[in-house]
Amino acid sequence: MHITFLGHAGFVVETAGALVVMDPWLSSRGAFDSAWMQLPCNHHLAPRVREKLETPGKERYLYVSHEHKDHFDPEFLATIRQRDFTVLVPRFHRSELQDVFARYGCKQVIACEDGHEVPIKGGYVKLFVSEQGTNRDSAVMVRGDGQCFLNINDCKLHDRMGRIVAEEGPIDVFSAQFSGAIWHPTCYEYPAETYAAISLKKRESKFEAVARTLEVLQPRAYIAAAGPAAFLDPAQFHLNFEKVNIFPNATQLFAFLRQRLPQGKTRYLEPMPGDVLDAKSLEFVSQVAERVTPENLKAYLHDYAKRQESVFRERRRNLLVAEVAEIHERLRVELQRKLDLLDLHERVGMPLYVELTELPEKLLRVDFKARRVHVVADIQEEVRYTLKTSAADVGRVLDRKLTWEDFLLSFRLRLSRNPDVYEPVLHGFLGVEIEDMREFCEGIRSTESQRERTVVEAGGRRFSIQRFCPHQGADLSEGWVEEGRYLVCPRHRWQFDLDAGGVCTQNTSTLCAELLPEREQEKPQTPAADPQPQL
Repeated sequence: MHITFLGHAGFVVETAGALVVMDPWLSSRGAFDSAWMQLPCNHHLAPRVREKLETPGKERYLYVSHEHKDHFDPEFLATIRQRDFTVLVPRFHRSELQDVFARYGCKQVIACEDGHEVPIKGGYVKLFVSEQGTNRDSAVMVRGDGQCFLNINDCKLHDRMGRIVAEEGPIDVFSAQFSGAIWHPTCYEYPAETYAAISLKKRESKFEAVARTLEVLQPRAYIAAAGPAAFLDPAQFHLNFEKVNIFPNATQLFAFLRQRLPQGKTRYLEPMPGDVLDAKSLEFVSQVAERVTPENLKAYLHDYAKRQESVFRERRRNLLVAEVAEIHERLRVELQRKLDLLDLHERVGMPLYVELTELPEKLLRVDFKARRVHVVADIQEEVRYTLKTSAADVGRVLDRKLTWEDFLLSFRLRLSRNPDVYEPVLHGFLGVEIEDMREFCEGIRSTESQRERTVVEAGGRRFSIQRFCPHQGADLSEGWVEEGRYLVCPRHRWQFDLDAGGVCTQNTSTLCAELLPEREQEKPQTPAADPQPQL
């Protein structure tokens, strides 16, 4: 088995009888309206990947893990002319990927349920699918030639790793995201000290998740992938050089892992786009000459930004007053349509204010309780959530050139909230497409309906808790305890204070934790009248 690294979370896995191309993100315009660019640059690999997918001989598969454009690259895929290969996608409730590839004209599209196994010569390809609320993702395993590669990319399967390795056997090469990929705290208006503290906590939490997964899987090698992107838009270029943010590099991760797992036998690898690894020997069959290191990163990014200047010149455009007014009204209608479908609106305890930078005197106020979006001159409440962006940027969402989640990931907005507490329903209201709003609400209710309980130990005591996280349903029996009282969710690393009844330290979600008398045996419990989690 040979594994070619394509950059970011992209790979080409070749066995004796099959070829699997995973998440090829190769477009020279990057992703999320060009806010994210591949780091290191990998655009030169596009012809090689096209050739591999177009060359007959082996069974050929294209795998796309989820809809995020740093994994699903329609611009590159449109350049492939000979499409006699099979596409593997996860079967989500939202059928966007299936619909796109149904029109793509390939040999076959296989929409895989969780655990679906596709046989190949001498082995198989298997998908693991995860879908909770707005979070849709998948992971892929290729077993062949006596070797196994597991690539979970961004997919938060940390609570399932034990079961996967028990069912699938030893993992030779493993890859998983280690850098941040979210707009918090990047887009939030925090004092510098608060921003750094939040970033550092998130970074360490991500590193710890990788370490715990390596402890469970014990692969022979870990490939650091899905790392930080390059932010080359002049308005965002500073993000590349912040002393502390949620975008660490592989060198920082490896330093953490060597201290955290001093006896670990896993090799840590940071390939460059185009490097080819032999999965059996763990030696590189070939390596590219250009290497990006912490020492040359600054110069590399300045040169990269200069080469990409035209991308950002093309996307800038000054709007006429009438155009701004039209976008403002279209945005009001869009938000109202979303609100009309949000039947969990009563749970949102603060209004949302949306400001277009070109019309600061005409704020859109989303009143969740009254289910009304109206125009006001200024912010009227101390308790509120705010979003500020330009008409040009949000107009691209209204024109359906971006999804709402793509827009949030573009970082071309500023956010603030008071109090600084995560509101899951408000978060979903912003990030979910109109057509998915009802399903989003149903997903929250489905998660809350899971009443099974389990027992965890903390500081020599035993607590009965709800087994599944009220956020997105992670199995908390796979979590861990910090400081003798905080149960940590293995998927998103939320902390729940067992000494305070299992209330989350970041918001009002709860596990309804109960301290058990010492004489009670450890066994699952299912009380009939547990209080409903408050999200």
